[in-house]
Amino acid sequence: MKALFEYINHRDINILRIINNSWKCRFLDTIMPAMTYLGSFPFMFAFCTLAFFLSTTLLHVMATRAMISITISTGIGKLLKITVTRLRPFIDIPNLNIKKIGIDKYSFPSGHTTGAFSLAVIIALYFPIFGFITIPLACCVGISRMYIGVHYPTDVMVGAFLGITCSFLTYRFF
Repeated sequence: MKALFEYINHRDINILRIINNSWKCRFLDTIMPAMTYLGSFPFMFAFCTLAFFLSTTLLHVMATRAMISITISTGIGKLLKITVTRLRPFIDIPNLNIKKIGIDKYSFPSGHTTGAFSLAVIIALYFPIFGFITIPLACCVGISRMYIGVHYPTDVMVGAFLGITCSFLTYRFF
């Protein structure tokens, strides 16, 4: 089991270095910090509030379920963060290109990715045509978290899984 965790950790670091170092360019240095905010609480709250107050019943229901999904997935993510206590990559790995933006010291799972997928999947479930936009944007949020050096790939994958799972469960049972 220890060998498996070491293998995953080694792969995590290698993939992170590719995204963080090899992809580095002026364009992405501008886009990625902005992209990461699509998974932030202020953005999701503003989006859901606006959708809630628009006149259609379907948007009202979608916004309510999005907030439920985001709240549940974020709560689970916070519990995992304080249980796992995995330090952020920029703390442990030298020579990362980092842009720290108001974060705590733990990285597992990625809260921004969790939120982005919670919102993206709920939108796609209610309005499937928009899934072609929302799902790739949520993926970009996850990639941006690695690009700015604050998450490992497994943090992002588990965040995506949490967001997707909570969205499907919220859609189905609430």
